Amino acid sequence: MDAKLLLERLHEAQADGLEIIGPEQLAQALAEHAGLPLLLEDHPLLHEVAPLLAARGVIEFNFLSAMPADQAGMGQIATLVMVAAGAIPETGSLIITARSPLAFRLSGCPRQHIIIVPQERAGLTLAQALTWTAQEPSGLVSWLTGPSRTADIEKTLVLGAQGAESLVVLIYNPES
Repeated sequence: MDAKLLLERLHEAQADGLEIIGPEQLAQALAEHAGLPLLLEDHPLLHEVAPLLAARGVIEFNFLSAMPADQAGMGQIATLVMVAAGAIPETGSLIITARSPLAFRLSGCPRQHIIIVPQERAGLTLAQALTWTAQEPSGLVSWLTGPSRTADIEKTLVLGAQGAESLVVLIYNPES
């Protein structure tokens, strides 16, 4: 896996990226980088980190499963944390699937989107990613390359017009 190339491509796309080792560093990075309230995708990795967040005094967080769908609208989510299915260093793209349909639907709503990429899936080639996404059972796959941006008005780049204005990617190695 070429973490250096992935981090370079993320930076070029105006996203922030960090390499994180172990659950303690992951909890620390979330506590430092996340705006509150913090909404976590229902994923085993994030359930493991939740007690560590609470131990750091982060109390404004919840899991999507605890939030009624009608309350999970735009403007109520400062930061959404999801776990990516993979990343492509060549393009700096992240692959998000419908593992959690509500998270998938809400991925364009928060002001800040933090995506955790498991290290073993952070070095996909474009060909591998295309093959893998073609086999995704739900058929719902998003490829993200940086925060939402548009230049429709006066050819001025605007971040966050149709989605998150800030994207933080944490390349995660569970070994501490």
